[in-house]
Amino acid sequence: MYSQENVRRQKISEVLAIVAMALVLTYITDAAVGQGKEGFLPMNAVQRGMIFGASSIILFFLSFGIGIRQKSKVTTILLIAGGAITGTSVLGAVAIAKGGLTAIQSSFLAVVIVGYIIMGLGILRLVQKK
Repeated sequence: MYSQENVRRQKISEVLAIVAMALVLTYITDAAVGQGKEGFLPMNAVQRGMIFGASSIILFFLSFGIGIRQKSKVTTILLIAGGAITGTSVLGAVAIAKGGLTAIQSSFLAVVIVGYIIMGLGILRLVQKK
């Protein structure tokens, strides 16, 4: 039986994952609309990455940390999907923009790795026993 504290941690973890997913989807949509320039948000690519990209990554990690021993299908699915979207979208954007993966910068490579780490944390939550 869940205690009130466990229920609260689970809900906070879910809300953080939902906000993180909303941020990453907004970031990707704006980047797709702007295609290297200003999208529908009045900011450049660096500002967009710092505000939306970094914030979503931090929130995904917080979501995992707060709900570390909680079983939540919502959080687990969002961690897996969010990590996959983050890693794959950055990898795809770099491959398209630079003409191949050989010219990938270390900063972009770090984001790809962090995205797949988030996905791995979601998979860990999926297979971990309560």
